[in-house]
Amino acid sequence: MFQLIDIAFGPLSRGPGMSQSSLRPSLGAVLVGSVISAFLSGVVSMQVYLYYRTYPEDGRRFKLGVTTIWLLDLLHTGMVCASDWVYLIENFGNDISDNIIWTIAVTVALTAIITFSVHCFFAYRIFTLSRKNYYFTTLIVVVAFARVVLAIVSTVKMIALGSYHDFVHSFGFIFTSGLSLAAVVDGMIAAGLIWYLNRSRTGFSDMDTILDSIKVYTIENGLLTSITTVVSLICWITMPSNLIFLGLHFVISKLYANALMATLNARTVLRGKSQGYNDRGGEYPMPVLFPENYQPAIRPVSRHKMEPLTKVHVTVEKSSDRDSVVDIQHLSGSSHYESPIER
Repeated sequence: MFQLIDIAFGPLSRGPGMSQSSLRPSLGAVLVGSVISAFLSGVVSMQVYLYYRTYPEDGRRFKLGVTTIWLLDLLHTGMVCASDWVYLIENFGNDISDNIIWTIAVTVALTAIITFSVHCFFAYRIFTLSRKNYYFTTLIVVVAFARVVLAIVSTVKMIALGSYHDFVHSFGFIFTSGLSLAAVVDGMIAAGLIWYLNRSRTGFSDMDTILDSIKVYTIENGLLTSITTVVSLICWITMPSNLIFLGLHFVISKLYANALMATLNARTVLRGKSQGYNDRGGEYPMPVLFPENYQPAIRPVSRHKMEPLTKVHVTVEKSSDRDSVVDIQHLSGSSHYESPIER
């Protein structure tokens, strides 16, 4: 790219220490991460719109949570775009890849807050599904909150130091601990949901199929966020001299927000499967989807299901010497009726 610019407009001053080899893994990674982050932010907005269209009957608590996540996501996207402007436009040709812009530091805190909100949502699902297991859910919330505290401390130190090099050598362990705790919470949530969903199996194939679908959603959401977080952590530890970790970090909050919205919007599909199962005679309610109403006991069977079915047995006998006789017998009673039919 720089060769084409040099040919067209002459040599361009790139600032001290600026080279293509340092530009690609630094500002190039920031640019790619920003584009992917903006795309995923658009997906979040679309899912929020679908949520309000599909679930207008949801309570204020859920709607407030969704709105808060959406606004935080938009603010995060704005901070990312502002950082791109400073890195790539205002300082074009200058090597400022070691400078920490305050908007970059703010994205770290915003990512932690969004992550904490999503973790609390899934912790609440585990709390309800586990019949109020305070110990496990409290542990999840405490670890998730510790991750937020570490991220806020990292944000403050980033703004104060203004240099990636100084931050890595002085307070890099704080950022490392925060990402590590995020991955740990993801694993705890995925393991907890799978464990309690397995305990909720009913023995009916249709209902167990629905539970398997929920487990697939859980694994996919947790796996994607965990992998991205772990890869960002690895890049941060092994390559602290470039900004590849930052490009991945931009994406983390979007994946968490999309995981939350995908879980909420998937209720229509899973509710349809549950309703179809109940229409065929199932006796167990759908767990997790509506945790407030979930009860482990078998629901009472309606009166019309308790009535014995009427079975009619028809026997037709033909004989050349006598009339045919149609024998109709009600299996649930003792009535017997014979009707001669003229040949």
